[in-house]
Amino acid sequence: MVRRFLSVGICVFLLSACGAKEQIVAYDEQDEKTIEIKQEIEKMNNIHKAKIVVTGQDILVAIEVKPWQSFKEQKIARELQKKLEEKWSHYDVLVSSDFKLLWETDKLMSEEDEQKVNEKIEHLKKLAKEET
Repeated sequence: MVRRFLSVGICVFLLSACGAKEQIVAYDEQDEKTIEIKQEIEKMNNIHKAKIVVTGQDILVAIEVKPWQSFKEQKIARELQKKLEEKWSHYDVLVSSDFKLLWETDKLMSEEDEQKVNEKIEHLKKLAKEET
């Protein structure tokens, strides 16, 4: 009986720990544009995870849609891109649902040198334009 309660308790603990991870992460959490972009993404209930990088004249947003929305991920990315381009027309906005871009942007979050961040963003823009 005690084993059953212990195993149920461990399962509940593990499941609750998995859900506590923050899903929308930004390179500069204090930036006003970043906060507004984060709010815009939170309004869209079909985005599961997002990484936001705002530097200079570039806005890069890598998204992952919820599992049942995956067949519409390109449409969701275009919709978010359109919203962000309307709001910040003088910025170069890139929104992508490509997993490689999400992964590379995640690695970019720990970079402290802004010059390297800008170089990496240029590289990611080229990756996004490639057709695979």
